[in-house]
Amino acid sequence: MKKNFRNVLIASMVSALSMTLFAGCGASAKTALDKPSPVSSETVQNLSSAEGDKIAGTLLLSVNPEIELQYDYDGLVRQLNAGNEEGRNLLSGYTGYENRECGEVVSELVEKIYESGYFSETIGGQQKNIVLRLEKDSDYPDDDFLEEIARGVRETVETCGIASQAMALGRDDISENGYINTQAAQNLVLAQLHFDEASFTQREYELDDGVYELEFTKDGVEYEYEVDALTGKVLEADYEHNDDWKQYGDDYDDKYDDDADDWYDDDYDDKYDDDADDRYDDDYDDKYDDDADDWYDDDSDDWDD
Repeated sequence: MKKNFRNVLIASMVSALSMTLFAGCGASAKTALDKPSPVSSETVQNLSSAEGDKIAGTLLLSVNPEIELQYDYDGLVRQLNAGNEEGRNLLSGYTGYENRECGEVVSELVEKIYESGYFSETIGGQQKNIVLRLEKDSDYPDDDFLEEIARGVRETVETCGIASQAMALGRDDISENGYINTQAAQNLVLAQLHFDEASFTQREYELDDGVYELEFTKDGVEYEYEVDALTGKVLEADYEHNDDWKQYGDDYDDKYDDDADDWYDDDYDDKYDDDADDRYDDDYDDKYDDDADDWYDDDSDDWDD
């Protein structure tokens, strides 16, 4: 009996000791799993680099050429894409832009646009704006990102002697539909004309064709301008004819230039030039010249002294 009791006691002690050891091992394992492992500085640097390599957003440069610049969170250019045929021509053979500051590349592209002669094309007698438009949902690498780019473009404009305005459109200028908002479109037109303000006709814009048709008045002159709601480029310009207005361009209002009003030039109205009205010149009316009216000359009237 005592022997059996001793065996039972020993078995109970062994069982209790096993449970204690098991619980201790479980606690150690849990503690090891819960404790965070130290992160090396090299790992942190690699994570930061990976974040910088991600595309943060897209900036659209528009004059007549349209060029998209994709940039990362460090503000470095990762890729360039042409938005139209002029943009493709401009980017042809252009290299060395990868991993450079976005502002440097944009200023370089503006200079190339100038050298290619695109600023000689005017809208309503005015040089085109340089529009820097941030694509919807794009992020800023820093708070001054867009303004620093615009500042660099203005310096390039001054160096090249261009009369264009550099206009920066950020996230606050973009509507939910991806178009620039009405206020931004109006500001672009005012900048094109170098106006501080004007009286715009209030209306709702459906933008079915993606174009703002703006009507406004300045100093008694009525204007109508069309602005691309996606790129911000001024497409067309019209204004009321005024003799005091000194900024009419031949490309826009051909009805006022010499080619269109040929009825006032010599080629068209030959009936008024010398070749057509020979009846008034000396060859035609010889009856009035000296050879024909010799009865009035000195040899014929010998009755004089």
